[in-house]
Amino acid sequence: MQSPAWDIVAILYWLSLSTWFGGVVFVAVVAPLIMRTVRESNPILTNVLSVNLEGQHGTLLGGSIVGRIINVLTRIELGCAAALLLCTIVQFALLRPNGMELIGPLVRLALYLAAVAVLVYDYRVVWPRMWKYRQVYIDHADEPDIANPALDQLNRYQGEGANLLFMRVGILLALILFSATLRPPGRSGPTYILTPETPSGS
Repeated sequence: MQSPAWDIVAILYWLSLSTWFGGVVFVAVVAPLIMRTVRESNPILTNVLSVNLEGQHGTLLGGSIVGRIINVLTRIELGCAAALLLCTIVQFALLRPNGMELIGPLVRLALYLAAVAVLVYDYRVVWPRMWKYRQVYIDHADEPDIANPALDQLNRYQGEGANLLFMRVGILLALILFSATLRPPGRSGPTYILTPETPSGS
């Protein structure tokens, strides 16, 4: 018989994991579409007018829109990561795996830690540097010696951020696949009920 605690943990685990995965996939798909659409509209940002920014206004505006979306996504990801950590701890306590049974939980734990590491690196390293170079580029747009290297760094960190986003998609997908083997305590697989055969002719 399944314990109520396991049911609650299982619901929270899958809700957190599916929300995290769905949010990352959504942004990975939508972000390029936003950037492309804004560039095609060729807007003009009145607060950053500069001769050297001609043609870059769409990129800057699209980056601002995507940045705001990713700020919200990051908070959601951190919340999901915290919930998954709690669920993982409780699952270990309820299952108490040992021997070969440890393989599945350890693989899931490794995938979880990899996803968190990529998230934290993106959140604490890549995005702050990207926004710093973006501001340098805007502030010194009329000074090519400063603006051009800043634009190169901005493009570099934008690309790295996109790669980290797709890395999280892959890691979380793998975590979902390996989580399919999760079973309640006392159940390692399907249960078959054997019944005695009925003699023929009776």
